[in-house]
Amino acid sequence: MAVGAFWVGTAGFLRYARGVNETISSLLLTYIGIAIMNFFVEGPLRDLSNPNKPSTKPIGEAYMVGKIPGTEVHWGFAFGIILCIALYFLLERTTFGFAARVTGGNFRAALAQGLPVGRLIVACSALAGGCAGLAGFFEVAAIQGRANASLAAGYGFTGILVSFLARHNPLVIPPVAILFGGIVASGGLVQRRMELPDATVLVLQGLIFVVLLTSETLYGRFSIFKPPKEIDRT
Repeated sequence: MAVGAFWVGTAGFLRYARGVNETISSLLLTYIGIAIMNFFVEGPLRDLSNPNKPSTKPIGEAYMVGKIPGTEVHWGFAFGIILCIALYFLLERTTFGFAARVTGGNFRAALAQGLPVGRLIVACSALAGGCAGLAGFFEVAAIQGRANASLAAGYGFTGILVSFLARHNPLVIPPVAILFGGIVASGGLVQRRMELPDATVLVLQGLIFVVLLTSETLYGRFSIFKPPKEIDRT
């Protein structure tokens, strides 16, 4: 979590200090992070007893995260729900959350109000990176059991779409994430039963993203997309 907070916090620092677009910088930092991970997995930390697939040594059953009693789901799901609830209260019920929402909504207005914009951007970026680090921890400790190339499965790009569909509301993120998790998991089933390419799932996600961006762009610009006006009866 600390490494994730530092890594993504770097994107926030670049955004405030140098005006670098956070989307581009975080994307480039993702590629750099994957390259560094592959270097260690295929080099100094590689398990030589497994020549077929480059990976680190297993962490061992004693250090694996178990499943929730009575289910086939590991504890990462419960931690994710708790984290979303905590983030909701942080953003909606604290002065830090209010200041962060003002900064995210209007950068110049936040500066005019004297808010510590630089610290807010870096803090929010580091918080997001810490969440990503927690997700990576459960991916290794609850599923993979070791670090390998399978960790770079593009979950972060799906997370962008999930966040947009959830309107950046932490309480809505879990159900939307479950929906998209089901769509991603259905890739093999679509390929076997419907005889469609496995990339069909990616095309579906892309279409959803395009429709979402189009609706956000057109909303309010044409009369058909504007909310109905209230009739003044006075």
